[in-house]
Amino acid sequence: MSDTRVRFAPSPTGFLHLGGARTALFNWLLARSQDGRYILRIEDTDRERSTEGFLQAILEDHRWLGLVWDEGPEVGGDVGPYFQSERTGTYAPLLQRMLDEGSAYRCYCTTQELESRRSAAPDGGREWRYDRRCLDLTDSEREALEAERRPSVVRFRVPDGRTRFEDMVLGPVEVDHDELDDLVLARSDGTPTYNFVVVVDDLSMGVTHVVRGSDHTSNTPKQILIAKALGGTPPTFGHLPLVLGPDKQVLSKRRGALAIGEYRRQGYLPEALVNYMALLGWSYDGEQEFFTLDELVERFDLSRVSGKAAAFDPEKLLWMNAQWVKRLPVAERTTRMLPFLRDAGLIDGEPTGAVRERLEAIVELVDDRAKTLADIVAQAGFFLTDDITYDEKAVSKVLTKPIAITIIDGLYARLADAQDFEPGTLEALIRGFAEEQELGVGKVVQPVRVAVTGGTASPGMFETLSLLGRKAVLRRLTRAREIAQQQQDGIS
Repeated sequence: MSDTRVRFAPSPTGFLHLGGARTALFNWLLARSQDGRYILRIEDTDRERSTEGFLQAILEDHRWLGLVWDEGPEVGGDVGPYFQSERTGTYAPLLQRMLDEGSAYRCYCTTQELESRRSAAPDGGREWRYDRRCLDLTDSEREALEAERRPSVVRFRVPDGRTRFEDMVLGPVEVDHDELDDLVLARSDGTPTYNFVVVVDDLSMGVTHVVRGSDHTSNTPKQILIAKALGGTPPTFGHLPLVLGPDKQVLSKRRGALAIGEYRRQGYLPEALVNYMALLGWSYDGEQEFFTLDELVERFDLSRVSGKAAAFDPEKLLWMNAQWVKRLPVAERTTRMLPFLRDAGLIDGEPTGAVRERLEAIVELVDDRAKTLADIVAQAGFFLTDDITYDEKAVSKVLTKPIAITIIDGLYARLADAQDFEPGTLEALIRGFAEEQELGVGKVVQPVRVAVTGGTASPGMFETLSLLGRKAVLRRLTRAREIAQQQQDGIS
């Protein structure tokens, strides 16, 4: 094991979305590529909005994507607890130490006072920073304010100078401390703020690398200074480019970003989602598009991450998913599809024997046109139930033609007497009938297709009829004939 320790710290106040999942993936890949440790830390201090349901969804999304964590919920570790709500006792002593050492101070300015001074600033307060009015209070002034029971916050005393760090993605970053505010470390009720607790947690957990979105870049100099004030060594930082949606705006929950669980419910494969997310800002050689998780671990390097914003293309993701569906062996595709079939009420339990073999044959037949597992279910549904729904447009376009009944009647008799129901036999039978009727095979097949599938599109007709079986085909031809007769008689 190397010394590399990374963390992903989601808040269980919502579901894991694509942008956050990409950050988790890049952290996981960095840890695995360096034989390090991936820590899952839960920032659950927002007790009103944090829920067990969101937490379990985050954990399940990690497992589904294959991002197994080395330390964190359910697995523990040597530097826990891994829930921020259980770490509150570690923050107050460190705050007091900073106050005692002078790297932090109490500020008694009220919100109204701060806003008044901001408004009075020459530029309307756009560039205004706290004026350190409380930094050099005398003991007597401080005692007087305490006697008034005036609430106070704890502020960090930004030292003079400049902070420079080498970002793993952006390269060298340098910030003049004059541009930094004396940020609040603890609110008036004593609760510590994000920029303080994240530094404490990273130091106490031995985090060596922090990989996060570029929207956190402005926090980094502050966190480096706080870490140094606490006597710790700041981690190495890398800031990922933000992900933009099709509208060129930052992808977010409010702008159509789907939760990872929703992709799973829609029938996307974790292999495809991981592959696609890895390419949001990262590339190996500019040519290879398809990577397994193991290949990503082998080839991942943050130096190959672009500093430019990445564009999320839902159509490209769907295309990539379709390619991954095709790559799965038929048996594996069938196994992945079973939960969807059960949810749709098309199967019960775990199919075995001849039932399993038939399912695999169905999957092999239909999935050339499927982009998701849900597509396979939609295309396979008519094989697994007689309760098919006839598309109104298909009925109107095909079954209302007078020749439809002639075709159905003629083929019914031949199919009922067919020597066997193999695709080759059925093809010869239907082609022979078409020649007798002096019709093209397509004109003969289309009424049959509508009759047995309910629509005008399906896999190969001869293979479809064979898989449905003689009894099912004859039942559906009978039903379709009744519908056709009703349509032609003007009965709705």
